[in-house]
Amino acid sequence: MLRLTPPGGFSSSSACEAPFARHFGRAPRPRAATRPIYCAQRASPPSAPGMPHSTPPSPARRFVLWGVACATSLLVSCPSSGDSGPKLERPNIVLVTIDTLRADHLGCYGYFRDTTPHIDAIAKESVVFDAAYATMATTLPSHASMMTARYPLEHGILANLMHGGKPFGWKQGMLSFAQVAKDAGYVTAGFVSSAPLKSQSGIGVGFDTWSEPALEQSERKAGQTLAEVLPWLEQAPREPFFLWVHLFDPHWPHRAPPPFDTQFQKDGPDPELEAWIAARKIGESAVRSNAKKTTETRAALNNYCAEVAYTDSQVGVLLDALRAKGLLERSILTITADHGEGLNQHDWTAHGLVWEEQLRVPLIMRFPAAARQAPRRIASIVSLIDLMPTMLGRVEPWPTPSWKQFFAVATGVDALDPSFEERPVYAQRTGREMERDPGEMFALTTRDWKYIDEPEVGRMLFDRRKDPFELENLYQREPQAAEGVQRLTLLMRELQSKRGAALGEAQAGALDPKVLKAIRDLGYMGGDDGRNGEGGARPPHESPAEGVAPSPASSENERDAQRKP
Repeated sequence: MLRLTPPGGFSSSSACEAPFARHFGRAPRPRAATRPIYCAQRASPPSAPGMPHSTPPSPARRFVLWGVACATSLLVSCPSSGDSGPKLERPNIVLVTIDTLRADHLGCYGYFRDTTPHIDAIAKESVVFDAAYATMATTLPSHASMMTARYPLEHGILANLMHGGKPFGWKQGMLSFAQVAKDAGYVTAGFVSSAPLKSQSGIGVGFDTWSEPALEQSERKAGQTLAEVLPWLEQAPREPFFLWVHLFDPHWPHRAPPPFDTQFQKDGPDPELEAWIAARKIGESAVRSNAKKTTETRAALNNYCAEVAYTDSQVGVLLDALRAKGLLERSILTITADHGEGLNQHDWTAHGLVWEEQLRVPLIMRFPAAARQAPRRIASIVSLIDLMPTMLGRVEPWPTPSWKQFFAVATGVDALDPSFEERPVYAQRTGREMERDPGEMFALTTRDWKYIDEPEVGRMLFDRRKDPFELENLYQREPQAAEGVQRLTLLMRELQSKRGAALGEAQAGALDPKVLKAIRDLGYMGGDDGRNGEGGARPPHESPAEGVAPSPASSENERDAQRKP
């Protein structure tokens, strides 16, 4: 697995080969530089070294061998080994992040409803990653991973707030891309829409222009945020610039403005919606514990889709403004999300856990014609830590110390580089915000398997080929695969923790009481991932019985009772 350092046609180093030689007794065979990474075929793990081709190892055994090699080489600093196409000289960079947007609710990702016509249209001009995953289904940690190209255990931001309602401090050894861009002479501007991303969170470091909701506000509508963005664009900002626009509307509570609020409500039956719900075995309702009320599944889906459609309309407004000023053709544009939403799937209304629907996000990159990146779909699994390295892999390296420092410590990789190989991606649940919160929950997603480890409840293994909705726990039935992915997950955690320790501790910062109240109004501090606002200790999810899907419970008390011995 090759990790990105400053882009530019370097050859492989011995450091890249060492992990393979150490485990397999030889270096990996060189790969053809022209290997297309956008092929729809599923990647297969390599065969065990020394084993005759006529007797290939079992899929589980191959996974174990492949996984160990992946883990040990994942964090080795190796330069890019191939030519990834022409490099752009100082393009504008536009990043649009949409809060709580599930990939499977966009038309360009196969959703049956017409929720995102504007994003779908730009996707036809873009490189679309079909299997992109957040590092954590929580706003601030996920955005920190995007901006730093590092996992949460590395950058140290594990929730929207630390224990006691204090913000995380930015580690001294950490660089945000906004700082890198500013150091290179870029104009930097950030426009965010919710309290967890206010400047006191530290995420605003490196931005010349910064706009956020008022001190007492928890959030603002996409139209209100764009009312700040559009005048900034009209003033013809000096180029090149880095523009980040964050829109919050798909996040709970779902209150889309007219006419979007009724767009998906039907008087009669909705067969497509019923089939969608049935395929995922979603119950009739689930309890959102932080709001202490029952969420009815169909209403939740309709209201969520309304918010997605409204947000898409505002993305269309932004795209029109960029086109009108000729900026779109001079910019790398990325549209993505920080995480998804439960919507009662796996009996979970919100986010913060590690199920597929909470981690899989859209990732759409449009490049100027000079980059020669033809519109296509990428089947390989990628993480949001790869976002910046992949965008910047098309850019002529900037001759600044911060550019070199950013890539020297980045864990993310350039997913469009010819040397890119798919590797497992790691995620974890929201960190403890209160002392009595439930414990850890972490996951690893590979081409074949999804592994979830929840020490206080149990372990789960899902066959992603046969069970994309993660309904049948195979942990006991697939011991070899379970062993391999468990070892790989623990090793990745160990390596990330060591890299994080090298940056120092995340110190608690100061937070205005009004900002703290705004964050609590959104359901955090016990918590937007469905935790009990009273601070009661409740494990975040029942481990499914062997071969049985998680079943929805009619009330929070019933779920608690299910866990009693």
